[in-house]
Amino acid sequence: MTLWGLAVSAGHVVLGLVGRLALDVPGSLLFFGLCAALTLAVTLVGARLVRPRRPPGGPGRPPADEPEPPPWWPDFEREFRAYASRPRMRA
Repeated sequence: MTLWGLAVSAGHVVLGLVGRLALDVPGSLLFFGLCAALTLAVTLVGARLVRPRRPPGGPGRPPADEPEPPPWWPDFEREFRAYASRPRMRA
């Protein structure tokens, strides 16, 4: 996500330079420069908000408050393994 923000911000800067240098539009460099800064700030904040969080027990360890499996769970797993290992009929 951060790379996208950098790319969009760079695009804004390029548009501002084209508007100012090639087309001689007054204020275009300032406008697109502010757009670039705003886009970069929003994407950096957004990237922090959507990054994956680690579980409290660390990677690969179940959380301490995880409940015990129900008593019927081992039977279900055994029956499901038997079902999954059976050959399937093809249509």
